[in-house]
Amino acid sequence: MSRLHRRGMARIEADLTPMIDMTFLLVVFFVLVSQISEIESVEMELPKPVPSASAPPPEESRSVLNVLPDEDGAATGYRLNSTDFPLGAEGIRGLRQELTRLYDVQPDLRINLRADRRTEQRFIDPVFDAINQASSASNRSEAARVNLVVIVDRESPDA
Repeated sequence: MSRLHRRGMARIEADLTPMIDMTFLLVVFFVLVSQISEIESVEMELPKPVPSASAPPPEESRSVLNVLPDEDGAATGYRLNSTDFPLGAEGIRGLRQELTRLYDVQPDLRINLRADRRTEQRFIDPVFDAINQASSASNRSEAARVNLVVIVDRESPDA
């Protein structure tokens, strides 16, 4: 008979010594790190929020003025809230009269001027002039407040 059969079947066993060594090393590491982080902690006195500071800001009176876009940077007209005005001197005159009426009713009115990013400046300049003239015609104590909003075309790849 051969020697292999006299001893019997060979048993496969895992050597646990390296695993035990790694476990002890990890325990020592975490003990050291936890003590360092406790030493570095600093007592802080954080400010308490004031109820008025955490409240949302009051709603301001606003009107939306759209420069209606056309192809190739042109414009087709203007829309103030839900009223449309055509391009040209007559449309700007009507826009100025409507803005003056709104400023008389709401002196603290803010205008959100919306335009497509491709719209040329020559269509936007008359709107600024109309806003300034309407503000001064309504005897406001401060200059007109205008928020510029640019509409980005979401379908274009470079947007």
